[in-house]
Amino acid sequence: MADQIQGGSSQHQTIDNGKSKSGPAKTGNLNIRDIAKAAGVSVASVSRALNGQPGISEATRERVQAVAKELGYVPNVHAKALTTPPNAVTLVASGISGGTYADMMAAVDEEAYRQHLNFRLFSTRFKGMSGDEMASQLLAQRSRIVVVMEGSMSDDTFSGIIDQFDQQPDTSLVALARPRLDLPESVAVVDYDNEAGMRELTNYMISLGHRRFLFVGVREGEPVFTARYQGFLGALADAGIPHDPSRDVAYSRNRVESAGNFRTACRAGLDCTAIVGVTDEVALDVILTLKKMGKRVPYDYSVAGFDDMPYAEGLIVPLTTVRAPFAEMGEMAVKLPLAGERDIILPTQLVVRESVMPPRA
Repeated sequence: MADQIQGGSSQHQTIDNGKSKSGPAKTGNLNIRDIAKAAGVSVASVSRALNGQPGISEATRERVQAVAKELGYVPNVHAKALTTPPNAVTLVASGISGGTYADMMAAVDEEAYRQHLNFRLFSTRFKGMSGDEMASQLLAQRSRIVVVMEGSMSDDTFSGIIDQFDQQPDTSLVALARPRLDLPESVAVVDYDNEAGMRELTNYMISLGHRRFLFVGVREGEPVFTARYQGFLGALADAGIPHDPSRDVAYSRNRVESAGNFRTACRAGLDCTAIVGVTDEVALDVILTLKKMGKRVPYDYSVAGFDDMPYAEGLIVPLTTVRAPFAEMGEMAVKLPLAGERDIILPTQLVVRESVMPPRA
């Protein structure tokens, strides 16, 4: 479809310098063929000049741009979108907020810029759309890359979107911060090693002499939290340390409810020296609850978390945790499909601070 502009049908107009110039005027509907005729060049040269493409001299480019400006040329952006290859990265997230994934979201935006791609954010919160409706909106954007963050939609919705994107070969679909599990080969996966990170953290606490543990943050059906819990249990099993999972504390997305679950466990009596939170936020709530009970961290209980959030080092008791490579993951979510690669699992890093110490005799 040719670019449409507002112009005239007259074949004679006056340029600003007062001289007459043959060519289309500013009244009527014109297209790039009229620009080509007025500039005395081919249609292909006009297209290259107006779209910043190589293959023409600077003199030709300047002449075409000058004529287009004199004619008041305005490209039809809708027609251009339909004929231009996909050039955007769309990040699908549950909402616009801070928290665990803020650095990851920012890194997707930054890497898109470095790759000369536009960035779009598609929030699924409060939309109440079906999988088909969501897929239709995403497909209509004609993105080069669609990055679907963990927690932004249900597994069933994601499966439906994958089926529709399989028919869109120009768009790469990336699952960010979630394991591959049963995802098809057409989806690239950028994840980090939750299980290994939690195993390393638990092993560190074991090395200090801890043998009685409590895990705060059990949540079934969510791959990230399940992997972390498996890493915790695996480290204890490898060390031959007995553990009763029925005493571990459930996690809720509602922070008040999760903190209430831990208080209930405290009232029943804490038979442990080390408490492992599934996230830094959970670990912070544990520390606050223990403080209200008159308990000191790490002297009465050692407490550790996972994620290494920005505030983890600045707490009253700097938090021992596991650093997740959120910024690197956001960057790789853009780089991976552009390089034609499929999967990457990034390592985590143990960060030792003051919230963990050997148990008191």
